[in-house]
Amino acid sequence: MNQHIQNKPRAFRFRRFSRAAYAAFNSLHRVVNIGRLASYIADRQLQKSAAVLTLGTLLLPMQALSQSEDSLDERLLPAVAVIAPADSLFGSPEPAAVLTANDFSNSSVRSIGDLVSLLPGVDLRSRGGNDVQGDLSMRGGTFDQMVILLNGVNITDAQTGHFLLDIPVDISMVQRVELLSPAQLMARGITAFCGAINIVVCEEYRDQLAALISGGSHATAKASLLATKTLGPWAVTLAGAYNRSDGYMPNTDYRHASLFLQATRHSFRNDWHLQLGAQSKDFGSQAFYSTAYPDQFESTRTLTASFFNIHRWNDFRLETALYGRLHRDRFELFRHDYATPPQWYSGHNHHLSSTTGIRSRLSKKVGIGEALIGIEARREGIWSNVLGTDNPDLASPYTRSASRLSTTLFSGYSLVRNRLTAQATVLGLYNTAFGFNYGLSASADYRLAPKLHLLAAFSRTYRLPTFTDLYYQSVNQVANPDLNSEHSLAAEVTLRYNPSTFALQATLYHRDGRQIIDWVRHPDEDTWYSMNHTAVGATGVDFAFSYQPDLPLHPAAGGNYSYCYIDRDPGNMISGYALEYLRHKATLYLAFSPIQNLRLKGDAIYRYREGKYTDSNGNICTYGDALLLNMAVEYSLKGSLLQCFIEAHNLLNTSYRDHGGVPQPGRTFMAGVKINTTQNQK
Repeated sequence: MNQHIQNKPRAFRFRRFSRAAYAAFNSLHRVVNIGRLASYIADRQLQKSAAVLTLGTLLLPMQALSQSEDSLDERLLPAVAVIAPADSLFGSPEPAAVLTANDFSNSSVRSIGDLVSLLPGVDLRSRGGNDVQGDLSMRGGTFDQMVILLNGVNITDAQTGHFLLDIPVDISMVQRVELLSPAQLMARGITAFCGAINIVVCEEYRDQLAALISGGSHATAKASLLATKTLGPWAVTLAGAYNRSDGYMPNTDYRHASLFLQATRHSFRNDWHLQLGAQSKDFGSQAFYSTAYPDQFESTRTLTASFFNIHRWNDFRLETALYGRLHRDRFELFRHDYATPPQWYSGHNHHLSSTTGIRSRLSKKVGIGEALIGIEARREGIWSNVLGTDNPDLASPYTRSASRLSTTLFSGYSLVRNRLTAQATVLGLYNTAFGFNYGLSASADYRLAPKLHLLAAFSRTYRLPTFTDLYYQSVNQVANPDLNSEHSLAAEVTLRYNPSTFALQATLYHRDGRQIIDWVRHPDEDTWYSMNHTAVGATGVDFAFSYQPDLPLHPAAGGNYSYCYIDRDPGNMISGYALEYLRHKATLYLAFSPIQNLRLKGDAIYRYREGKYTDSNGNICTYGDALLLNMAVEYSLKGSLLQCFIEAHNLLNTSYRDHGGVPQPGRTFMAGVKINTTQNQK
């Protein structure tokens, strides 16, 4: 696994730059082997884009800038790794950890949930396979304390964190995944109690057609298609995927589909980005939320849209983002045509939540650094027959509603001085339901040696209650509309070592959380109550490494280990979320090619989860530990055009639970073929 450093992506070779204004962007995230390059051609092209001036200083001596176009001076140049600049449209300059396409091609991940669970400190608590339903958290936090970004846009749902994986993209579209700490988000005007995951899709400029079809255990089948076409300075991507399964036990079947359209344009003055996504999920949710009523079912529909622009002039840079998310959920406590509901059951739960926002950030070089100022307006609303307050103006099935508007102002300053890079940001928010809140952050990166960095960060952040925390009522759940927002103070120190083929990173962190929101119950009761804990502290360490030497078998290895300790005495109460966390988590992957065109991959995940749950017989059980082993075999035909694969997941057939009452799948197998035709732009 690559932690921040990007190990050698696919290389391509060309003899000269295209004269198009966007040509330099075609080399981002790739190894470029340049044969003979006429210096005057490189000069002209590099002068067109400020984003690659650093590359120009690496490739050409300063005296070459004065050569005329008639000069035919040609130079043999070494291979240079070209990576995205700090103002990449979707990426982050210094994320806490990064997984690139090269990393997850060396592991047996099959879904976005599997992918993000490879990140250090991240916990995926699945309720079903293949991203059907699952809760994401990190560093001992809860699933509501995470933020999900899609190409840098905040698509987190205000109804509940249970829908974090309702993302209308397939893993075949993902180019990299970034793990971001609260301090790294503040300069974007985003607050995250524990951190965020930024999923970057379809950023490259290249013509591509990729398809996959697979099938396996429990009548599981998947098909996906992705097509990208470059039209002058534009790159347009259309992708779709469909997944289905009969389920690994009764009432765990699912059907879900996604469709995604993206258009991106890079130019010297402006970057433009438009994305539209839609997703449909229907799945049996056997005991997902309660063992007392196991025959549950859920159906969700998701629409996302965003527009993003970066405009540059002189020393100014203006970023503007407009975004929206619409999510519909129908939850059946007793599945239709599957279970007979009792007389007291009044009907299914219906929810329609919406999120819309606009964010603008202006930055300018000031003195030895850069100053920024920004503003965001974000409206979150819900229509429901369960959540919110009575609204007689609504039509069936919605009878209740709630909404809130947040206005955020933020400002910061960053500087680079010799070996030191530092940044500080302050943020203020006014919410119509919860009043004023504030956040602040400070971070520093000191280069101890050319490949050795010491980083430190401090942040104060907060989280508003979800609509579920505030209003949800059921036969065994009672919400509290008078909840307060929760807040935290967090600090971390990271040591990062990044030579070319080996990366090593260690992080020590502590988070002091106050007024933590959780669902709790007494051991002798079945009713859960939402409430603010007085304080919950989290202390831990994350270690990560990756190794990809240039050897005949093309080996690649990596992994991480995370330890977390939660400081909170629950007394005689059983915690639903805040005190159920991963104490230990270790991942390890290894991939190599024993013969040409054959790739063997294996990864292991060890987890020890704290917390207790009540089984279907009413017994209180502990989660304990679990060891999962996955393997995959891939064989390529006709170069990399056609690839056949076989995957085995949970090869040891380990019995484990991420949520009490929901056994996870045992040993499963998948097999299929991939087709990928890619034409790099030259």
